[in-house]
Amino acid sequence: MPSSGRPSQPPPANSPPRGGCRVQELLSFLGQPHMLELLAALRTAGPRSLRFTELQTTVGVCPRTLSLRLRTLVEAGFLTRHAYRETPPRVEYQPTARLEQLNEVFALLESWSRTNSLHVTPIVSTLGKVESAVTSRNG
Repeated sequence: MPSSGRPSQPPPANSPPRGGCRVQELLSFLGQPHMLELLAALRTAGPRSLRFTELQTTVGVCPRTLSLRLRTLVEAGFLTRHAYRETPPRVEYQPTARLEQLNEVFALLESWSRTNSLHVTPIVSTLGKVESAVTSRNG
């Protein structure tokens, strides 16, 4: 995390990679705590908007962490945020085309992992959360 206390974002497509590896930067971005669970919930929902409270229930993360991850995804162009002037306040998040492109990459990785079986088993719960369980070669 940068010294500003905010999570890192992937660089713009036309900027030179820091350290020379865009894939490493993307994996670092996606590796933030609860980021993959949040993206899985958004992927499961498809193109529809999700309310903050729906995401909090689905992902099961504290409001502060969820707010930080959502802000990061909005700033990186993966989501748009719509705040409504209502009481109680209502905020909805809508996936963008950029997130749809990332979902295509996730689908390819999922297919590749099934085909190549590297002893990493994706576990998808009914809530759309994704966890990884690494099994031993002799297990």
